[in-house]
Amino acid sequence: MAVFSKFSKKKSDAPRRRQGVVSGAAKRDDQEELKQLSNTTFRRNRTLTGSLSSQVSSAGESPQSDLQSPRTHAHHLARQRRRLGGVLGIVAVIGLALAGLLYEFTANPVAAASDGAVSLQKSRYEKVVDDYLSRHPAERLRFVLDKDRLNDFVTHELPEVVSVNPEGSAGFGASSFSFTLRKPLVSWLIGSTQYYVDASGVPFQLNYYDIPVVKIVDQSGVRQSAGTAIASSRFLNFVGRAVSEAQDYKMSVDQAIIPANTTRQIELKLKDHAYPVKLSLDRSVGEQVEDMKRAVGYIDANNIKPQYVDVRVSGRAFYR
Repeated sequence: MAVFSKFSKKKSDAPRRRQGVVSGAAKRDDQEELKQLSNTTFRRNRTLTGSLSSQVSSAGESPQSDLQSPRTHAHHLARQRRRLGGVLGIVAVIGLALAGLLYEFTANPVAAASDGAVSLQKSRYEKVVDDYLSRHPAERLRFVLDKDRLNDFVTHELPEVVSVNPEGSAGFGASSFSFTLRKPLVSWLIGSTQYYVDASGVPFQLNYYDIPVVKIVDQSGVRQSAGTAIASSRFLNFVGRAVSEAQDYKMSVDQAIIPANTTRQIELKLKDHAYPVKLSLDRSVGEQVEDMKRAVGYIDANNIKPQYVDVRVSGRAFYR
């Protein structure tokens, strides 16, 4: 008994009068510890969700799982922001690309003359450009447009056009095209059709400028009709170049005469000269005009009054 009594005394060294106070303090400590435990994540009789890994979620786990620490949650939100930002960036890039393509797209061509004094028949030229773009749909985008092929097509369809040049945007879905038109040097009425020829010798029918002074006078006696040998593009080309090159030599041509019984030569009537100069379509027009300049200069210097001058033979000039 003494042994047990000894051990029981060692169990509580505090005096009996203070044991009640110590016991009360211990209870308060226990209650404070229970209160702190009640504020923690894990509580008694509570179902836990989530997995042991912050990268692996369990079935039924909500995005706001209690297993995610504040730092893990912040990383999760940052990843979501980056993902959303990437999607918005891609959408913005696609939107800008589509806007650029719409800006470059030519739905409606707008025609204008390079010479502001010319009142252009816009519908005629816009239709031809639109026909070209319909044949080459990819070239409705201005940066893909083949200017050389466009020029070839337009000048073939519209002989009065020298060239066409794209000028850029003319509004949403519209592009401006500038047309350079031919200026006539010679006019010629074939049947009921009026033809004009410019400095390069190209014949055309639609003229936007003043009617030229130089006219072709037909004395051949051959019935005129478009497409015949007399009215061929080669003939008109020869006449136009002859008049143009004569002007380069300071010689002004008043008339281009087709003499009787021939379709292979032309007679040019110079201003202030009573005699005509005969040229052949079978010889270079440049060489003949140069020979004409020399022959006329010789005749004027020697005060000769011929009936005509003939430069159809290379290196020679005849007069009578």
